[in-house]
Amino acid sequence: MLAATAAVLALSVSFWYPGCVAAPLSSEEIITQIQSLALLHRENSTLTLNTYLQYQGPPFSMSGFSFPYWLEKGLPTAALGYRTWRCLCPGERLLQARDAFSAISEFFQLALDDQNSLNPAAADLLRLLEVARRASEALLRNLKDALIILGYQPSSAQQEPLSWAQTDDHAFNKKVRGYVLCREFRDWLTRLPEDMKILRVTLRLKDSSGQEKKDCCRS
Repeated sequence: MLAATAAVLALSVSFWYPGCVAAPLSSEEIITQIQSLALLHRENSTLTLNTYLQYQGPPFSMSGFSFPYWLEKGLPTAALGYRTWRCLCPGERLLQARDAFSAISEFFQLALDDQNSLNPAAADLLRLLEVARRASEALLRNLKDALIILGYQPSSAQQEPLSWAQTDDHAFNKKVRGYVLCREFRDWLTRLPEDMKILRVTLRLKDSSGQEKKDCCRS
C-alpha cells in the first residue's frame, strides 16, 4: 500500500508542481489540470479515511461508523444543495474550492501533529495523511492559478482557519477533527471534478454567446 501511495504522490508532483509547465496555461488546460488532479487523488482519499478510522479505536473503528452531520469550525463542507451548486457563477465556484483546499491543507498539518502524538507507530496512516496534505496544497496552487487565468480577481488573503488555541484538545476531539477532515477531503475530491465540468460548460457558453448563461439562478 505504501508503494502505491508513493507512486501517486510522485505522479502528482511530477505533473502538477508549479514550474513544470513551460508556457502559460489556457483556461481549458487549467480546468483539465484541476479535474485530473482531483480524480488522481480521489480513490486514495477513501483509503485515507478508512485507514484513519481503523486506528482511532471505538466508536470510530466500528463497522459502519458515520456521523455525516459533524462539522469542524473553519473547515468548509463540500455539501451543497443541487440548485445552489448548479447556479454558482464561475468565480464563486473557484473561490469556494480555493478556500476549501486552503483550509484542508492546514487541517492536514494539524491532523499529522495529532496522529504523531496519538498513533506514532502508524506509519501507513501518517504517510497517507502526508500525501493528502501535499495533494491539497497542489490543488490549492492550481485553483489560485485558475482564478488568475480565468480573469477572476481573487479576494484578499483569507484569515487562517486554524488558531493555535484549537490545537490544545482532548484525544477524542482530535480524533473527531481528523475524521471530519478526511471525510471532507474525500467529498471535496468527489465534488471538484463535477465543479470543473460545470465550469467548462459555462465558459464555453460565454465564449460562444459573449455572456454567461444564467438559465437557473439569479434574476
